Amino acid sequence: MSKSLGTLLFAGLLTMAGQPAFAEPVSLSDALARGQDVSPRIAKAKAELKAADGRAMQAGVRPNPTISAEVENFSGTGPYRTFGQTETTVAVSQPFELGGKRRARKEVAAAERDFAQVALRKAEADLAYDIIVSHAELRAAEDRAKLADSVYARAVELARIAETLVDVGRDPPLTKLRADALLAEAKAESLRAKAELLSARQELALRIGSEDPELSAIAQDIPTPPALPADAQSLDERLAAAERDAASARVRLAQAEGVPDITASGGVRNFRESKDTAFIVGVSIPLPVFNRNRGNIYAARASGEAAEAQLAQTRLDTRFSRRDAELMLSAATERVTALSGAGLFQASEAARVAEIGYQQGKFTLIELIDAQEALTSANLKLIEAELDRARALAALGRANAQ
Repeated sequence: MSKSLGTLLFAGLLTMAGQPAFAEPVSLSDALARGQDVSPRIAKAKAELKAADGRAMQAGVRPNPTISAEVENFSGTGPYRTFGQTETTVAVSQPFELGGKRRARKEVAAAERDFAQVALRKAEADLAYDIIVSHAELRAAEDRAKLADSVYARAVELARIAETLVDVGRDPPLTKLRADALLAEAKAESLRAKAELLSARQELALRIGSEDPELSAIAQDIPTPPALPADAQSLDERLAAAERDAASARVRLAQAEGVPDITASGGVRNFRESKDTAFIVGVSIPLPVFNRNRGNIYAARASGEAAEAQLAQTRLDTRFSRRDAELMLSAATERVTALSGAGLFQASEAARVAEIGYQQGKFTLIELIDAQEALTSANLKLIEAELDRARALAALGRANAQ
């Protein structure tokens, strides 16, 4: 056993020994529910949706009016040394947005909110995929650890039998050496399987916020995702389409911002010397001589082109992902069916007969080892096939999420 493997296993055992053992099995449905509640990924997506709601609320607000006050003709020379000649003006000005700026802002904010909504759903689907895979990997790690313990127990028994047969002179000393080597390999494999189990347990525990040091996964069938129409959009496509729509809205906003706004003002002026008052009215319009927002319009159009290209690429990626998940699921299902049928039974029966025959002197140690290794290999292949099937189901569910 390598030093790093031994250190990892020892640290894991110390951690387990220092905490209470709850050993509460968790089902896939429970893991999915708990993961949604504690995931920082989901919390981030929900916060971003709230931020988009706030921007949508703000986008429809009109500009504030401005009140101003001016005092003229005082603290000068001659008759203007005092306040006798002062003119006081109080006015209110109101900007009026032209070119559809307010409507364009609302369109951008609405598109960004739609993007945030789809992003939240995508985060939920991504988390579900991760939890399904982690749950399946923990289940597979538990099965591998049990199998490794079983192989180790058989190796202990085989070493005992080999020692007995060597002592009575039926087998040569080389037989005991071979059995001892097999026992050492089985022990190392058992330790490795336990280390992998600790790692898989910790991964699922972190995803669902569990502090159970003996967390285990309940075997549970993963539902097959329903078939979708050929034109059904995936979440990735919907996200790319939402980004494309937002980019188009930003183009319209940039064009609207190139139109100058009008500011109208009105107020009252007081002449202190004559004690008369008069109304004043004014209008100001910026002249679009230097700044027509052309650079921002150009940049917004380029971003729109990039978003359109990203949508096309996402459509291609989605088709590949769905097709790949379907093929992997079909292949893994066929493997599970083939490995869990007569083949596994025959390998188990062959190992049992070889062990009895070896004790009776009808088979050699090599033949017994070959039979046991064939059984172990068949079990490992079945565990891996079931894990591959779970991964394919998770991938197909992620690709078909709506």
